[in-house]
Amino acid sequence: MIDGFSQRTPQQALAALLERHPPQRLLLVGSRFPALEAFAQAHPQVEIAQAQPGPLPDNLAAQRFDLALLVDCLEHLPKRKGLELLGGIRNLNASRVAVLADLNACGWQDTDFFALA
Repeated sequence: MIDGFSQRTPQQALAALLERHPPQRLLLVGSRFPALEAFAQAHPQVEIAQAQPGPLPDNLAAQRFDLALLVDCLEHLPKRKGLELLGGIRNLNASRVAVLADLNACGWQDTDFFALA
């Protein structure tokens, strides 16, 4: 489900998401960020797996996560590859998916995410 655009900064929005839906197992595709570091310090029991933008490594592709975060990821992939990655994660790997992307830098539009909801 898409909540729409937030009036918060990206860091504030991600921190609020992590507090509202605290995962036990989290998949991060892309770059670590300050809000995640703070969450990890406050919740040391949370398992965090990280992957680079692109297809998930086999060991991560075979796992389920409570939350998948894609941060600074779509900007580095062709749109088709980004759609494949998001669809695969949504269908196979995570109960919840959140994306932080610079729409201008990655060539996406907000409506591109509706098909994935």
